[in-house]
Amino acid sequence: MPENIQYLNTSNKVESKMICKPQALDKIFTAQVELNFLKRSVLFVGIPVVTTGLEFNLLALLMSNAGTLVSRELIAESLFQRKLSVCDKSINSHMANLRKKFLIISSRPVVKTVKGQGYIFLTS
Repeated sequence: MPENIQYLNTSNKVESKMICKPQALDKIFTAQVELNFLKRSVLFVGIPVVTTGLEFNLLALLMSNAGTLVSRELIAESLFQRKLSVCDKSINSHMANLRKKFLIISSRPVVKTVKGQGYIFLTS
């Protein structure tokens, strides 16, 4: 379980345990990224990041599994409900767009690519 993840529920109590259904939470905080499920908004070092619906969902999937490899197959099935071969380039495109948006704010990477396998949301 990633050490640097904190979950904030509606009663503003911080919970440290990993929850399988992050959509049941209001917010996820990790590595200076705040994902707000109620507002469907993203803050990076306190600065708003405008995302598309798919980018938000991709980020939610990565952040809810922060520090661990999220396979391209899981992304394809979870976000696109398709096999990887059908949406391979689309995953690359959405990931590139997310990276650009974060790089405008800070040069610190938030996602690491594991070539041919998937992505890891960095916890520090």
